[in-house]
Amino acid sequence: MKKEIVAGAVLLLLIAGSVWNICSIDTLAGDIMRTLELSEAAADSGDFTAAKSEMDRGLKLWLDADGYTHIFLRHPEIDSTTDAFYELQELLIDGDSEGYSAAYAKLRYHLDSICGMEHISVGSVL
Repeated sequence: MKKEIVAGAVLLLLIAGSVWNICSIDTLAGDIMRTLELSEAAADSGDFTAAKSEMDRGLKLWLDADGYTHIFLRHPEIDSTTDAFYELQELLIDGDSEGYSAAYAKLRYHLDSICGMEHISVGSVL
């Protein structure tokens, strides 16, 4: 009977850990997405200084979460997302009014992809 109780407790801990992980990545991605929305709105109005400032806030959120991301996310996703941040930063510094929309879309894609991978689905269980 003790083995069954321990097994049940371990299962509950795994479920709780999964829920916490999903909530954590959703919160992180949501906070970053909000900074990207503000940044892109500023870039659309031609204020690349404000756009870079907002994007830098999102990058700081991403980099400050490395204690979480380096444990729970695969390193290729971390690297590609970080690269997308810096590619966008470079375009905003240059004031590239043509390429920044694609860079925002790329960064959003990476964040959405990470969230999708962390969420439980039939494919991730089987």
